[in-house]
This record gives sequence, structure tokens and C-alpha cells, in this order.
Amino acid sequence: MAKNKKTRREPAQVQSVQAAQNVVTVTDKIPLVSVIIPMYNSAKFIPQTLESLLYQTMTDFEVVVVDDCSTDNSVEVVESFAERFGGRLHVVKLPKNTGTPGLPRNVGIQFARGKYIAFLDSDDLFTKTALEELSSLAEEYQADVVHCDNWFVLWNNQKKYDNDPALTDINELMNPQNYTIRQPGKNVPSFDKPTFESEDILERVHSWISWKYNWANCLLFVKRDFFIENQIRYPNFVNAEDMLITFYSLCLAKKFLRVPNVTYVVVPHAGSVSREDDLSLDIPKFFHQRLSSIKEGLNEFEKFMREIAFFDKHKDYAYAVLQFFFDHSLRYAWQMQSLYAQIPAFKLNELVKKEFHPDDAPLAAYLFNTVNIYRLQIMKLQQEIAALKKSK
Repeated sequence: MAKNKKTRREPAQVQSVQAAQNVVTVTDKIPLVSVIIPMYNSAKFIPQTLESLLYQTMTDFEVVVVDDCSTDNSVEVVESFAERFGGRLHVVKLPKNTGTPGLPRNVGIQFARGKYIAFLDSDDLFTKTALEELSSLAEEYQADVVHCDNWFVLWNNQKKYDNDPALTDINELMNPQNYTIRQPGKNVPSFDKPTFESEDILERVHSWISWKYNWANCLLFVKRDFFIENQIRYPNFVNAEDMLITFYSLCLAKKFLRVPNVTYVVVPHAGSVSREDDLSLDIPKFFHQRLSSIKEGLNEFEKFMREIAFFDKHKDYAYAVLQFFFDHSLRYAWQMQSLYAQIPAFKLNELVKKEFHPDDAPLAAYLFNTVNIYRLQIMKLQQEIAALKKSK
């Protein structure tokens, strides 16, 4: 929470808003909610995403689409919706491709005018009452952050999305009977009513490292002033940026409200950056992306925690946060496990070495400590096995 900060953080490097181009004019009315959609080559799917917004039971919102230099006709597709949104659609074209969803979201936050911010991927949907539910909860409880722990999956992966004609039928897409709820993780508590998290940062951090949160970016509904005043910015890497933002929010938000509402609909399809499962990997590119995310993530966590008084007093928790992030990064990099199962480690060694530089101290220190901790655990197990054999 803000009272735990030692110093005010400088804004992270983000894409310059002045360099971006506003291509659809918005009205002068200040909306209650700004929906931010980062977009890259989404011409096939973003029509359904925008249709789900036109289906909303409330209209006091604007849509900020930030195009990351799409090479297809995504911008033209979005522009074709301008009249139907009645001036509530705002399109921003970045001057060069950033390659991550985080930086377009930063630009969207800077352009947004709403009191609250909701995030929507360019191939997913909101339920019909999503914005009404979330804004009503935020207003009623005066929350800095409203956090959902569940989301829906369309058809539960039972159809081939890229070839299914039903994807073009908005009535089919918006039919709740076609949604399957994504159950929370095994440690995530179940809520039957809106519940404020404890204001004790120790309890929040302990819950975070105990897997008691789902931290997908789409689950956050945030007061814009909270982002601006705390200078919260998405990092410039592909994986796990949502972990950082949820963690920042937990540490800084005085009023963090968890709700049982399910308002987000994930639409899986081949080619999604966040849900790509193709084993025909560009191995050097894959290692670069994964290791860069781990290195930069550790650096971002460490830099953030240095400025929070709580972590200065509880260095054990600061280390536990780094350990949790590292373990999570490897646990969900299932392609990496497959590579090590199929390819001898010495062949991958050169790829890994290329990714390290003198400024990788946080990762190097963590790995060195982890190896020695695991060695101690192995030695202890060996001693226990020897004792058992001796007792027989």
C-alpha cells in the first residue's frame, strides 16, 4: 500500500504518446470506464471483441484500441465500427512495433479518460453485463482495484476456433450457455460476496507467494488515478507482465476488492501470443524470450521491492517473491521442459550463455543459491535413505 513506499518511483520507459496518432475522434464527454485493447494483426477476431462491447448493458464507457503496427487491415476493421460506437471509439497507432502487449497498454492508460480502466485482449470478449457489474462494485465499495478470480472459456476448447463459422455469429458468442467457467487454482479461496483484502501487506504478500491469486491481466478493473499516482507501468517483456501488475497492485492499493463475479470470456485460437502451444518452436527465439522475461522480471521485482519499506524490513519475503516468480516462470514454460527432455543440455548450453551479461546479478545470485539449497536437500535425503537402510 502507498504508506509502505520509501520513495516515489520514476515512470518506466514507455512508448511516447506524442509519437502516436489518434485516428478516430472521441466525444468530449468524460466516460466512467475506459476499455483498453492492445492490438496486433487481429483483423479476424477483433470484430467479435468490439461486438461484445456494443452488447454491454451500460454505455458510459470509451474504447481505446492501441495498434502495435499491425501488418494486416486491423486498423481499418476497427475504424469501420466508429459510427456504431457514436464517438466512443479511440484508435491509437504506435509509430513502431513494440512486440509486447505491455507497452501498448501503457499508451492506452495515458490516452484513457475514464475513472476506471478495464483491459480486454483483441481476441476475447466481455459478458453482456461485465462493465456494469464491475463499475457498480468499484463505485459502491470505492475500491482502487476490483479483482476477479475466475473467467469463462468459450466452448471449453471443444471446437476448432479458426475454422468454426460460429465465431462470426455474435449471438452465439454472447450466449452464456456456451461458456465454461475456468476454476481457480487449488489455493485460490472461493468468495460468495465482495471481500476486501486485509490492509496488512504481510498478509497480502504471503497470500501471493502461496498461489492464492489468479493474476491474469484481464481480471483487474482499476481506478485510473491509482495507476497514475503510483506510476504503475507495464514492463517491456512478453511473459508474466500480468504477475508484476497484480503484485504492484497488491502492495500499493489501500482498497483491493476481490469479487465472485465472472465477466471475462477467453476465446482460445491458434496463433494467440498468450496461448500459443505449437511445439515447432524457433528454439533460439524461444530461449531469448523466456530468459529475457525471467531476467527482466527478477530485475523489476527487485527494483520495486527496494522502494517498499515492508521489504526493507522483511528481506526473507523479498527473496520469497523472487523465488516464487522464478519457479512460476519455469513451471509454465512447458515447452522448455519438452526441449530439455528431447535435446541434450550441452547443445542448449550455448543458447543460454548468449543471454547472460554482467548486469544479470539478481538471476545469477538466485540460481547459485538455489543450486546449493537443492544440494543440501539431496544430501539430507541421501542421509535419510542411508539411515533407513542401516535400520533394516
